[in-house]
Amino acid sequence: MFKSLFCIFCVFVGIAFSHPHVFIHARVDLIFDENEFVGVQNRWEFDQIYSQAMIAAADANGNGTFETDELQLYKNQIVDAATEYSRFNYIGDGTHFFSPKESKNLKASVTKEGKLVVEFLNTFHIPSNPDDYTMLVLAVTDPTNYILITVDMEQSEVHAPDAMAVEYFMDALDGLTQFKNFSGTVKGLYVRYQKAQ
Repeated sequence: MFKSLFCIFCVFVGIAFSHPHVFIHARVDLIFDENEFVGVQNRWEFDQIYSQAMIAAADANGNGTFETDELQLYKNQIVDAATEYSRFNYIGDGTHFFSPKESKNLKASVTKEGKLVVEFLNTFHIPSNPDDYTMLVLAVTDPTNYILITVDMEQSEVHAPDAMAVEYFMDALDGLTQFKNFSGTVKGLYVRYQKAQ
C-alpha cells in the first residue's frame, strides 16, 4: 500500500503547477576537504502525516529503530527517488547545474513529536581552481512545488579544513539566469572557495 502511495507521489512530482503534498523542514551544511567541495549534508524533517506512513512502512519489526535493511526502504523511496526526479540540492556555477555523484551516510530517526528525520550526504566532488576562487550557488527547493521545503540558509554551516579558504553568504536568487524558474522566495547560499596559499 505504501509503495503504491509513493509511486503516485513520483508521478505527480513532474507536475509543474501542483500544490504541496509533502512538507520538509531542511537543514543543509556544506562539506569540503583540502582539495574540493565534497557535497551537501542534508537533514530532512518530514511532516506528521508523511512521517507516520513512512515509519510504519520501514520499521518492519516495530521496535522503533531502523536497522540496515529497513534503511534501504528510505534510500530507495526517499533519497534515490529525490535524486532521480528532482535533485533538491541545486548547485550551480552560473552556467550549469552539477548533478550529485552519489548519496551516502544515510541515517533515520524519529523526533519526540513522531516526525521522521532522514540525514544523508549528497556528494558532488567539485575541485578548487588552483588559480582563482571557485564560485557556486546552492538552492534547496522543489521547483514543481509538490514538496514544500523550508530551509533557513542562515543556519547552514561550512565544514572545511584550514587548507581550504571558504567564504559564503545568503542572498536572493534574483538576477541569476540559471535560477530564473525558481520561486522568488527561495534564497541561495553563495559560496567561493580556494586552496589556502
